[in-house]
Amino acid sequence: MLHRACPLCLTDRPAPFLSAGDVWFGHPGTFTIVRCGACTALYTSPAVPPEEIGRYYPSDYAAHAADRPDAAQRRGSLRRRGRDPWDDLPRIGRMRLLDFGCGSGAYLLRRREAGWSVTGVEPSHDAVVAARSRGLEVIEGSVPGVDLSDRTFDVITLLGVVACLPDPLTTLRALRERLADEGMIIVSTDNADAAAANWFGPDWPGWDLPRHYVHFTGATLTDTLHRAGFAHVRIVGKRRTSRWRAAARARYASTGKRRWRFMARHRDLCSVMSRVLSRGRRADEIVAIAHAR
Repeated sequence: MLHRACPLCLTDRPAPFLSAGDVWFGHPGTFTIVRCGACTALYTSPAVPPEEIGRYYPSDYAAHAADRPDAAQRRGSLRRRGRDPWDDLPRIGRMRLLDFGCGSGAYLLRRREAGWSVTGVEPSHDAVVAARSRGLEVIEGSVPGVDLSDRTFDVITLLGVVACLPDPLTTLRALRERLADEGMIIVSTDNADAAAANWFGPDWPGWDLPRHYVHFTGATLTDTLHRAGFAHVRIVGKRRTSRWRAAARARYASTGKRRWRFMARHRDLCSVMSRVLSRGRRADEIVAIAHAR
């Protein structure tokens, strides 16, 4: 485990914030989130070294797995989650898109179906193999590090990825160099200010420990993008009923109290909770849309 200074401002003045286990996959251990005493960012410290984080992902991790052809077709459909900002893109420039952390390529398929020229970057070898089997151009590795041959892109997306980066500021700065002058970047992540995070504390699955190195709020994600050189940052909040259900399941597992099992089993109840409480800065998920200039 590595002690770390703040990955956003490099100040080494942490204050304890929360300790929790691996809610999603149940790996043993308790992990600690701290708050930076200078910029207020939340980050995991001590943290699993990046070269060892792969063992905290299951071998059948869904985002890295190859689909059956029929499932791939369904996941590639443009009808899926069409109200999300990354599925409602304006026609920018030559319509060149880079998806960093593309997994096995479901999103790239949707964009290709919409007429975009798509490229992915993905560190998981198994996911790269799955994506290439679909005829997608996917480069194995990370940013910085991979060779993009000085190409630029009109849209760059990081969907559920930025919190998994040990050094998100360095990665975002490198991606800024690959963005066309009129281009835009879209970054989505769990919201550490979410109402569900406040309700469930260590049982909230959005902490995703130890895989998440940084835990963003709308304010800290905006600050990070500005530090990386992006302009006109806009934050959009999204409701995710699934986060409430997963949190209720985790709370039932940790307490054994039946009311949490009842909540986890009733999607409509969780939907109402999310609709009523997950508003504004308390949204379940935040999406940042920023521009090159």
